Amino acid sequence: MPEIDEIIKEYDNYMPPLSEPMARALEAIRAPQADTRALSRLLLQDTILASKTFKLVNSTYFSGTSRQLTSINKALMSLGAMKVKNIIIALVLQKFYDDEGPKNLFSHSIACATACEFLAKEYKTINADDAFILGFLHDIGMVIFKSKHGEEYIKLHNESKGDYETLLKQEKELYGISHCEIGARLCEKWNMPKILVDTIRYHHFPKEAKIPFAAGIVYLADRIVSVKPDIMEVNQDVLEYLQVSFTDTVNLREKILAKSNIFLKELSDF
Repeated sequence: MPEIDEIIKEYDNYMPPLSEPMARALEAIRAPQADTRALSRLLLQDTILASKTFKLVNSTYFSGTSRQLTSINKALMSLGAMKVKNIIIALVLQKFYDDEGPKNLFSHSIACATACEFLAKEYKTINADDAFILGFLHDIGMVIFKSKHGEEYIKLHNESKGDYETLLKQEKELYGISHCEIGARLCEKWNMPKILVDTIRYHHFPKEAKIPFAAGIVYLADRIVSVKPDIMEVNQDVLEYLQVSFTDTVNLREKILAKSNIFLKELSDF
């Protein structure tokens, strides 16, 4: 089996070129604070993106009742710059996920991001806004596999039926690398924050991460939204390390899925 670095080189041609909106979105992720002027300019330059953003900020995704925020400045003041930034990043990458990734990758990523936000608030482990982006980008390596291997990878992904251990084992057997590692390498190439690279690399093995609480939140969120609760398999050592009751997290499942479905429903008109 070739060394990891040799395998990575084979994927260089499949690393996606960045459109201007994607480049701006990734720049926003790299920034420690949201640049409100940059966010405003991005929306002013893209009317569809602006329409999607305002539909979401005025939806019940963010409150029990719809609101009427008519300008980016009002949205930033009402929700906070980080939340608006998260929406924009997710919307910019939607087409990338839908066109290049496995079926339902975008909807799964939104559900996982929503779950991460819930769990971060519930257990106060990491910042909830940061948690959203970690959850949204955790499976980005699957886009690279789909780009390089096409239907072969889609078949592999579908046949795993949500069994992560089987999927990771088969990825390594066929390609010599997992979607976790290829996703982490992609984000390194994009100069993403270290917490994001670390979480993507270890979201199936959070105790090995440098920031295990961040990877652990994604690990739990991924399982909560991926399969039926009665067949979930979760590493008890991870739960003990995080001091989390999995029963309590499962009880959040319906609320999490209902909220993520609001996000997806608001985009159905576009």
